[in-house]
Amino acid sequence: MVVSSIIFMIVHIPTWNVLPIAFITGLVTSWVYEKTHSILPAIIIHGVFNGIALILTVLG
Repeated sequence: MVVSSIIFMIVHIPTWNVLPIAFITGLVTSWVYEKTHSILPAIIIHGVFNGIALILTVLG
């Protein structure tokens, strides 16, 4: 899970300020995948995190 989270974080390098959040998101989504054996919950979590980031960006 740590290796896949590091890869997920590296993919998000152009946005340096969110790398720790990207790493944590990678951990959460990989953990959810391991527990559910389905990628759909991980996709939903990723979408929710992106939605929150968008809202915070617009409000900030």
